[in-house]
Amino acid sequence: MNTAPVARVLIVDDEYYFRQLLIRLVDWEAAGFEVAAEADDGSAALQIIGEQPIDLIITDIEMPNMNGLEFIGEVRKLNSAAKLIFITSYDNFSYAQQAISLGADHYLLKPVDEDAVEQALRTIRTQLTEKWEAERYINRLRIKAGDVQEPQAGDAPAQKRQSSGTALIGKTIAYVTAHYAEDTLSLQSTASALFVNPSYLSHAFKKETGESFVEYVTNVRLGEAMKLLSQGASEEEAPAPKIATIARQVGYKDPFYFSKCFKKRYGMTPNTVYSGTYSDT
Repeated sequence: MNTAPVARVLIVDDEYYFRQLLIRLVDWEAAGFEVAAEADDGSAALQIIGEQPIDLIITDIEMPNMNGLEFIGEVRKLNSAAKLIFITSYDNFSYAQQAISLGADHYLLKPVDEDAVEQALRTIRTQLTEKWEAERYINRLRIKAGDVQEPQAGDAPAQKRQSSGTALIGKTIAYVTAHYAEDTLSLQSTASALFVNPSYLSHAFKKETGESFVEYVTNVRLGEAMKLLSQGASEEEAPAPKIATIARQVGYKDPFYFSKCFKKRYGMTPNTVYSGTYSDT
């Protein structure tokens, strides 16, 4: 029996009628979600996130006072693991780049397409369900090992979801963040640093995050590369670093392999982003 809780959604858009349209457009209950709250700007949304658990944020980019990108930047500072969908009227490559760097799961354009939204929700629901199953699995292991006590019957499910994951996975992510630029970073070296078995860490990480350790490291490295490459084309006061230098800065010894991975991830070469020659036409 599926015991995964309903996923809680926060909709952030300064257009009241669009928020209402989105609420009525989707059969949220059938998709495994509920619209827990809505806000008309980033400041109000941050207050909501501080008061209750949110599993998915759907936000516009162009909003007064604090735009959607700035808002999500503040959300990430809170260590929120909420999934993220950007819905915007602007088919802007720079926006898409920034959205990727902030961990956007989907980037959709207005007028909103019902099928596209429902497909995005199906994907995210699967990832959330796997994450919650992983949390229960790892908690059972920790209970068996005596690290934590059995939860009480009255514990609120929402409070359990407020955590961004187990301590082990949190330490793993922190370790990768600190060492992704080292080409020696691996599952084995990370497991050794955290004093755990590599097989156990691999299994726990996949269950908790929905992606393998290698996939996660690759996404972190390529996300950092995208930011560095995007900055390179706009630097005027100092010579911008070469592609090979950027590859080394994000943990790739071989610039050709880096370029291959980058193109597979983003559908364009590093040189295209670096030179600013990308065109969406």
